[in-house]
Amino acid sequence: MSHIPVSNPEVVGSSLLGPDPAAQGPPTDDIVHENAWYNQSFGDYVVSEQPLYTKRAVRIVCVGAGATGLQLAYKAERLLENVTVQIYEKNSDIGGTWLENRYPGCTCDIPSHSYQFPWARNPSWSKYYSGSPEIWQYFKDISKKFDLERYIKFEHKVTSARWNEDDGVWELSITSADGGTVTDRCEILVNGSGVLNAWKYPNIPGIDTFKGKLMHTARWDAEYDLAGKTVAVIGGGSSAVQVIPNIQKTVKKLIPFLRSPTWVTMGFGAKYAGPGGTNFAYTPEQIQAFKDDPAAYDTYCRELDGELNKRFTLNHYRSRDQNEARAVMADHMAKKLGNDEKLTSHLIPEFALGCRRMTPGSGYLESLTQDNVQVVTEDVTKFTETGVVDAQGHEHTVDVVICATGFDASFATPYECYGRNGQELRAKFGDFPKGYLSIMTDDFPNLFLFIGPNGPASHSSILPILEWHTRYLFQMVEKLQRENIKAFAPKTACVEEFGQHTHTLMKRLVWSASCRSWFKNGKANGPVTAIWPGSRLHYFEAMSTPRYEDFEISYRSKNRFQYLGNGYTHEEIKPDGNAVWYFDDPFCKV
Repeated sequence: MSHIPVSNPEVVGSSLLGPDPAAQGPPTDDIVHENAWYNQSFGDYVVSEQPLYTKRAVRIVCVGAGATGLQLAYKAERLLENVTVQIYEKNSDIGGTWLENRYPGCTCDIPSHSYQFPWARNPSWSKYYSGSPEIWQYFKDISKKFDLERYIKFEHKVTSARWNEDDGVWELSITSADGGTVTDRCEILVNGSGVLNAWKYPNIPGIDTFKGKLMHTARWDAEYDLAGKTVAVIGGGSSAVQVIPNIQKTVKKLIPFLRSPTWVTMGFGAKYAGPGGTNFAYTPEQIQAFKDDPAAYDTYCRELDGELNKRFTLNHYRSRDQNEARAVMADHMAKKLGNDEKLTSHLIPEFALGCRRMTPGSGYLESLTQDNVQVVTEDVTKFTETGVVDAQGHEHTVDVVICATGFDASFATPYECYGRNGQELRAKFGDFPKGYLSIMTDDFPNLFLFIGPNGPASHSSILPILEWHTRYLFQMVEKLQRENIKAFAPKTACVEEFGQHTHTLMKRLVWSASCRSWFKNGKANGPVTAIWPGSRLHYFEAMSTPRYEDFEISYRSKNRFQYLGNGYTHEEIKPDGNAVWYFDDPFCKV
């Protein structure tokens, strides 16, 4: 008859490892072993006197206190261990693009209840599409509620970052608020300065000679009164589409220079928007209902996001969705333009719907037909002291020139960034930036781009996308901590192959059509450098788990297995550790 042996009462609580490993401390290697073979030298290798998977201290620096910086600080505080986070922000407050862009009519084209973090939902949005001040206030409220500003140094502008290969750290130079220079070092550098952040004036001759008022939409002068002025607007993208109808009734004369057509559409998520996809204000009763019934509010948010996630098929050249939507939008634009032959022939595109970012424009097309508006379909070729000259040589005398000319979309950092072998990131990217899954690039170890080349820049709300970038980053950080890793850098072959796949798939998608777009770094033709090769859901799944085999990995020790430590685990040296945790492992229970 079998039986269960009873432990010797004299050795209960003991083990071959000793009575209490946590109390007695681990043994060391400075002994003479009775087995002479083990007394032979194994070089200068020593066992790390710590348990398996000990998470070493890591410092993360994030450049920018916009959406990326705020959610990084929030998540790191709750999900990472033995990590310090420092955020440097060039401005005097949080908010990034929503702090800086305050031109009349500046509005997000994504529905408010989608443009929010899942961990900080706001049932009190006032409008379906929120304006810049309200979005900034949302971020400000988050920063205060969760005390995130303690991680931020304001008016600290990072001017350079240089990779130190020997130490496995980024060395940063920062200009502080008082004009002095401070330095910092970190194992992980996150560029959270944003894709559309570095605004720029157009490179037009004579711009410095203009004696009138010159403004960029990203640096709006709210103190300047446009009433009674003759105003030129250069640019026909999203900013122009928003600012033009919001100043048209104020100015004496408005001269928009619209050299290229663009699809002016109903708003994204138009199914839930006002008539014709227009913006609307939530009633006090609707807002209160969202607050009182979290389950119903959750359903509303889910259905809204689900609607936005159905757009990928529209972006295929030959899809029925593309053909039908294009016809509907062309008819929609023509009606808004009053079927004006000149305007419709120039402004309704021949290229595919979505080649340029589709631009919702409440009141924009109608404003172009007003008596005080003179649409010019030529480029501005030069400035004069009193105005601008178009490509036909006609000079337009104006009091104000508003440049709605966009941003630097090169994906390079706004500071000098030197990777391995002295490579500078802006020079490396050039006109054709290439990255790895939109989050890293080769020869720039431990540098994470939020977001980098060929990310989901036109895939609905950016906020959940940033969260998935952070999820990926945190998995990399934990592996680096647990396995004594010095650096990760994507293999060059993997960057090239991701590019090959991306641009082969782009042949069937509308973004690669011949149209001038920031998706192609401002060019009409050439590679699409700003778009993910798939749907939003495709991106989420692809980024769920890192492919570590795609990385060149270097270690802090000559022996990659030093992380195995002294033979103990953290669980077994806890006073209340679970010595049979494996009984509860899900795999063992199947």
